[in-house]
Formats: sequence, structure tokens, C-alpha cells
Amino acid sequence: MGTRYIKMINIDLGRKIYGIGMFYLGCLSVIAQDFILGRPPAINTDPALAFLLSISLLVASGLIILNNKRAGIAALCIGLLILIFSFLVRVVPTLTTFDGALWSINAYKALALVGGSFIIAVSFFEDGTSEMPNFLKKFISTKYLKIIGIALLALFLIISGCSHFKYFDFVQNFIPSYIPFHKFFANFTGLCLIGGGVGLLIPYTRSWSALLASIMIFSWFLLLHIPRLFDHFYDPSDRMGLGESFVFAGIFLVLYHLEKNQNN
Repeated sequence: MGTRYIKMINIDLGRKIYGIGMFYLGCLSVIAQDFILGRPPAINTDPALAFLLSISLLVASGLIILNNKRAGIAALCIGLLILIFSFLVRVVPTLTTFDGALWSINAYKALALVGGSFIIAVSFFEDGTSEMPNFLKKFISTKYLKIIGIALLALFLIISGCSHFKYFDFVQNFIPSYIPFHKFFANFTGLCLIGGGVGLLIPYTRSWSALLASIMIFSWFLLLHIPRLFDHFYDPSDRMGLGESFVFAGIFLVLYHLEKNQNN
């Protein structure tokens, strides 16, 4: 029975978790009437453009969930949508000081969603489920697309871990009351995030870092974000946190299997 469940935790499961999570975030964007992936700063967005971007996200996510031959292109498009319309158009103009740029956690989260989407795309391209368009092959290979994805994910984990110590009071108060030892877990998870980010940058530890990051973030989805959603159902931040944690758990699970298959 245990072997059967282990076999179920495969790369396809990670892809579906990512696709379902992105579909959920797309629904939140439709409800908000804005393209809010990565939680970019508020601007006066054209409602028609925001709706078009959100629907595009839903369609692309649906293709990934179905795992058809266009899933790799769909994941790549999601990454580019977030890169252009969340990070470049809305985040970059607000990064006016070094300190502001260093601790803009949502900026790194947007980049991590971009990098994670590239990892999902690579997983489809490398196993032949989906084929990279010929015109794209002229500009970048799956190898470099994967390196970019890993670097952006590692950067996000390291900065997030450091932010646990800079914003220590916020982190420990964010933990639900039913979980004991808030100070310990705030410190411990900060160290785990930093260690996970460093581990992703080292080829020999990358697969285990990805697996442990997936397990850790999925545990937050279950133990932290679901309870917070029930307690603060109308809080947009908690609704976003639920989807983001689910998406990242799927991304790191896929990265683990990519690295595992490469090393075999």
C-alpha cells in the first residue's frame, strides 16, 4: 500500500497541483477584476485587459491540468504573462530604492512564479509531452530555461527566509494560535527557507532541496493557509496565500522529479 502511494506522488501530480493552483489564482483575478498574480502594486488597470489576461491564465491552466500536447507552451505563456504584466509593468516602476527593492517580497514571489512556470514548461518539453516551438528554440534551450527557473526560485526562498528574521513579529503572529512555539517555528522555517534556496543552487543537493521544499510548503497549505482562509474568508491576502502555497508545492515537486530523472 505504501509503495502504491509513493508511485502516485509523481511528476504528473506536481503538474496538476500547479495547474489547479493557477486556475484558482486566475479565478481570484477574475473576481478582483485585475491581474493580481504575484500581488503587484495597485494601478489603474484597464478592466478589459485585466479580464483578458485572467481568462488567458484560466485557459492555459486548464491545458496544464488536462496534460495535453500544448501544456508546455501553456506553462511558458503563464510565466511570460506574470513576468510582463505583474513584474515588469507594475513591480519594477515601484522599486525606487535599494532597501525597498531588497525587501519587496512580492516582487520576488512574482519572479518565483515566473521561474516555477518555466520549470513546469521544461518538464513537458523534456519528456516529449509537449514540444517547444521551433522559433523559441532559436533563442533559448530547455537547459537554460531550467537554470533561470531554478535561480529565481532559489532567490525567492533565500529572501523569504531572511524576511522571517527582519519581520519576525509579523511572522510569529501569522502562525495560527493552535500551533504552539511560534517563536521557534518562525526561526526554524526561516532557516529552512534559506537552506532550501542554497540547496537548489547546488546540483548535488538540488533534488532533495526541491522535495523538502515541496513537503514544507504543502504542510503550510494544510496547517496554515486553510485554517486562515476559514478564519479570514473575505481577506484577499489569505485567499491568495492559499493558492500560492498550492502552486509552489506543485512546482517544487516537479523540480524534484526533473532532477531525479536527470540523475538516473
